[in-house]
Amino acid sequence: MSKLRIKRTIGSLEKQEARAACVFVLPFFIGFIIFQFAPLFYAFFISFVDLNNFKPLNAVTWVGLANYTAIWKDPIAVSSYLKSFYYTILYVPFLTAVGFIAAVLLNKYFYWKSFSRSLFLMPYVANIVAISIVFSLLFDPFGGFVNALLKVFGISNPPLWFASAKMAIPTTAMVAIWLNFPFQMIVYLAALQGVSKELYEAAEIDGASKLKKLVRITLPIISPTSFFLIITATIGSFQNFTIFNALTKGGPGTASRVSSLNIYEEAFSFNHYSYAAAQAIVLFLIIMIISVIQWGGQKKWVHY
Repeated sequence: MSKLRIKRTIGSLEKQEARAACVFVLPFFIGFIIFQFAPLFYAFFISFVDLNNFKPLNAVTWVGLANYTAIWKDPIAVSSYLKSFYYTILYVPFLTAVGFIAAVLLNKYFYWKSFSRSLFLMPYVANIVAISIVFSLLFDPFGGFVNALLKVFGISNPPLWFASAKMAIPTTAMVAIWLNFPFQMIVYLAALQGVSKELYEAAEIDGASKLKKLVRITLPIISPTSFFLIITATIGSFQNFTIFNALTKGGPGTASRVSSLNIYEEAFSFNHYSYAAAQAIVLFLIIMIISVIQWGGQKKWVHY
């Protein structure tokens, strides 16, 4: 009887723990349904109807794939996806490299180490609008500090930065890297501190150089961290509306009109809700495909 009572008590406790877990998870689950799943389902639905101006839902008509086929006939929409790819190619590798280099430097012992880490973290917690104003003033092509400094060093025709069709996206990527690399740095710092010092000592006994220790020990051990940061940075690079809206607003012309900004313009400037929803679904599929490819490719270089 005592064993039976113990089993019943354990079973009762497990049920209570399960109920408690459900209570804690329920707020997140409700929030996910309301703010994530429901909008996604609604966007998917309206992408197949003709809700491209103000009208009640009972007046819309089913158009099937018409909004999706219209995307490939729209040069601005197609160009916006290509610009997003271009931004991602610039942003992700340099962001990861800068974050890693900063982490390696700050992982060494030197005076004011804690202060330096706090100083590096400041851009990440700063307001993006304030940062955009500061960089717009610094990179003003006609009276900004950067071009004035370049002229002092003998460069007579410095870049136009945000006002240049060729330089708008690279300049924005540079600002975004400066803004977001502290997060990469902090995560890399945590990973570097988890690498066993005994491995480095053994490598030194074998005569390994600093570069070999970095390539053969550090990078393989922290490869799961690198994979996490690369995949999150890639997803974030396509969700780049705020930085472009604050710095370039898609200009000059449509030179920096990336997909997220184009979706916003189609929806809230031109009231093309179904067309914008179709573009958003296509962007979602692009991000998902890239993520799947990255997950499949991790087996070749990520060591757990």
